[in-house]
Formats: sequence, structure tokens, C-alpha cells
Amino acid sequence: MTAGALTILRGLTVGWPLAMRLDPEASWSLRSGLAFLLGSAACGVSLLLLSLVGVHWSLGSFLLAAALIGGIGWVWIRRRPMAIAPLMPSPERTTIVAGVADSLSALLVAGYALFATRAPTVEADFITIWGVKAREFWVAGGIDWRFLENPFNEFAHVDYPILLPLIFDVQTLIRGAWDDRWLGLLFVAYGAAALLVARSFLIEEGGRALASIATLALMSSAFSPWLGLAEGPVVACGTGGLLFIRRGLQRDRPLDLFCGSVLLGLAGLYKNEGVALIVAAAVAVAVSAPWRNLARLWPAALIAGSWIVLRSAHHLHTDLTTGPVSERIVQHIHNLGPMFAAIGKYTLGKPFFWSGIALAILLNLPRAVRSERFLLTAIVVQIGFFLAAYVVTPHDVTWHVHWSWERIVNQVTLSLAFLAIALAMPELRSLSGGAPALGRGRGEAAAPR
Repeated sequence: MTAGALTILRGLTVGWPLAMRLDPEASWSLRSGLAFLLGSAACGVSLLLLSLVGVHWSLGSFLLAAALIGGIGWVWIRRRPMAIAPLMPSPERTTIVAGVADSLSALLVAGYALFATRAPTVEADFITIWGVKAREFWVAGGIDWRFLENPFNEFAHVDYPILLPLIFDVQTLIRGAWDDRWLGLLFVAYGAAALLVARSFLIEEGGRALASIATLALMSSAFSPWLGLAEGPVVACGTGGLLFIRRGLQRDRPLDLFCGSVLLGLAGLYKNEGVALIVAAAVAVAVSAPWRNLARLWPAALIAGSWIVLRSAHHLHTDLTTGPVSERIVQHIHNLGPMFAAIGKYTLGKPFFWSGIALAILLNLPRAVRSERFLLTAIVVQIGFFLAAYVVTPHDVTWHVHWSWERIVNQVTLSLAFLAIALAMPELRSLSGGAPALGRGRGEAAAPR
């Protein structure tokens, strides 16, 4: 447990100056979530860089590399101006309702922490993909490219981005031994970071009290039940990236676009679906804002593209591109019945949750198209990519849907729930007698420029 706590603390300390630079006026809660997402990724990247330059992993070499990245961050914020127009209003007084809601949220986070650290995860994908890579790298003292290049190890999806296994190795280096049980603490931190980021944006939408209540509704979307898999960090970085870009477009804040792009790039370093989310966000920017904003997404392409270059250099091919791809696509398109039948059979559960989201979006569809076009488009396009993967898959479609549909949709559930709450927020504020939200006219979202 101590090693897990120190790993989280190391991520916060390394990422804090980066968060200060990317969002200088963020509240402490938003900055804490952003700092962990940036800092934990920076710690994993430091191990990648050590391997690329041929330095054997040790606690000392890692701490030196992480300190160097953190030092660069502190120099960066001291040399670059951070003053921009104020965004956040004066903090609202904590009401009894907000205090009770926040207490319940904290209690649920504590419960998730008990679940995440009760025992080593039994997820098959951790045992055969994410965990086995981390342990192999730990034993080798660096990234074992021979393991990844060995065709007998294709079961481990060697083409998947390796940032999450590297972060597992950060905690292992700090502890000095492999212990997969306490890796669960990382997923508590990822969920908390996602929740803090979403909650901060909700405060801007409807104030402290309504945001605290809405945060309770987001709990099941922020904390991944699939321990040891990359869904947790993808949800946190992907949702954070979309929400920062959304605010950047609505309020013409280039720094928000840069920050959101960085987070989307990190999502692409965690999982292939993160790369698809970058494309989905680019499509959404193109249809909801001036095209000049597309150029501001370059950090996402650069960060995620770094693994694509390494993967190509070591000839690590994805299973979706193996075999006769075009023949599979034609065959599946002409017979979509099994795919939709499987989606109907292996449902997402939580019928009241999904009914509430659908109702909020349908009742506010004109406003969603007008004011939330970016977020709505990004989510729809990403779900389209999920379905396209089933059209390309070399595996049995029913089997593939059974074991992945609920899990991959979970990657956009938090963003979708935020969208529904943001659309309903004007009516909720009116019912509660609250004032218009920050930067809004009578609760209406500012139209994209």
C-alpha cells in the first residue's frame, strides 16, 4: 500500500507544475486531477526514455529521470507567462446539500478503494496482456522488445500501447518487488482524477450544490470495474481531453485546446481506442468550429503517434489488420445481423441510467446540436469506431461483442453522462433558483465560435 501511495504522490509532484502551466487558474480539485494524469504518464514515459537510451531500470535511474521531467516543468512555468482572463467565479458557500452529496461521494470512493485492493485482479486481460508485459519488463529491467516481437506472444496483443504497463513498473520499482494486488490503488487514483475533472467543469455549468449532486450520478462512470485494464486511464484522460477542448471552443481559449489535446494524446498512449478518440475529436472540431482549431490538436497526434512509430519500427501488427481485411469487411457488411443481435443480447445494463441520459438528450436535442455539437459529435463518431472494429474483426463477431462491448462503451460513458447533465443544467438551476452559470446567458451554453 505504501508503494502505491508513493507512486500516486510521485505522479502528483511531477505533474503539478505541468498542470499549473496548462490551466493556471484551475481550482485545487481540477489541478489535482490534472496533475495526477499528467504526472503519472510522465513517470511512465521516463521509463520508456530510459529504455530507448539503453539505461537499465533501477529506482535511482527512475527517480533521476522523473526529477528531470519535474524540474523542466517548474522551469517552464517560471519562464512562460501564465496570466489569462479570469474564468472561475468566487467560490460558492458550501451548502448542507452539497456537503452531504460530497460526503456520500467520498464514501463511495472509499468503498471502491476496498474493492480495488481486496485481492489481485482476476481480469483475464490483465493476466495475459497488461500485467504480463509489465512483469516481463520488470524482470528484463527495461522494455523487452524481443518479447514483444516474438510471434508466440501475439496473445498478449503486443501492438497495444505500453504506457499502462510502464506505470505498473513505476510502482514495482518503488516497492522493489512485483505485487499486483496493490496496483489497484492506481485505478482508485484514475477514477478520482476523472471525477475531480468532471466535477470542476460541472461547477462551471451549474454551481457547487448542483455539481456535488451530479457528481454522485457520475460515480459509476468514472471508476472502472475492470481493474488492471487500460479502461480506467482512458476514461480519465479521454473525458478530460474532451471537456477541455469543449471549453476551449465555447470560450475561445487556445490553452484549453492545448491541454485537452495533450490529454487525448495520453489516452492514445494507453489504448488503441484512445487514438480513435483523437480522430473523433478532430472530426467533431471540424464540424463545430473553424478549421483553424484543428491545428491546435497537434500535441495529440505527436504524443499518440510516438507509439505508432515505435510499433511500426518493431513490426508489431494489430490483429485487426491481419489476414484478408477487405474480404472480412465485405462479408460482415453483408451480414450485420449477428453483430446487432449480439449487441442486443449483451446489453450495457443500468437501464434507468441509460434511460435518463437518452431522455435528457432527446428533450434538449436542439440545444445539443447548437451548443454541444463538439461533445455530441465526438461521442457519436467514437461509438461508430467501436462498431467499425466489429466489422473489421478477424474473430467471431458474437464472441468479440460479448467480451468487449460493455467495456469499450464505458470509455465514453462519463462524457455522455456529463453531456446529459450539462443539457439539463439550465432547468435544474431554474428549479433550484440559482443564477446563470459562468459565461452563460440564463444557463444557455455559449455557441461555438
